[in-house]
Amino acid sequence: MIEAITPLLGWLAGVAASQYVAEVDHWIAFALLAGVGSHMTLQAWTRAEDEPRATSLWATVITAIGTSIDAMAVGVSLAFLQVNILVIATAIGATTMLMSSAGPIAGRYVGGRFGRIAETLGGVALFTIGTMILLEHLSAAA
Repeated sequence: MIEAITPLLGWLAGVAASQYVAEVDHWIAFALLAGVGSHMTLQAWTRAEDEPRATSLWATVITAIGTSIDAMAVGVSLAFLQVNILVIATAIGATTMLMSSAGPIAGRYVGGRFGRIAETLGGVALFTIGTMILLEHLSAAA
């Protein structure tokens, strides 16, 4: 649901003040995703193997915000195009819902079989997504 709302918020922000949002969105997304990814990787190797992984509400919220900031940035750029933002936001939301529904199923299978390695790869993936967002925006600005 949030992935359908953030492009709308980005679109509204783009209409109101695009230069402010577009200038810092990549840094915020990078900081949040790199922080959560690093913490996730560290946690995978510092807790006991049989100890369940603690997933706090804050970690979930920060991850959601970090990944949604990029969707908001897309909404900002869509504000300058002649597009139907409701159709695009609905498509983004539906795709995200499908993928996030399949993710926990795959996570139970992979996590149960590969434990620390799967958690480490997840942390590295979040860090990499944040880095890719940052590099994409910095290279476009150059």
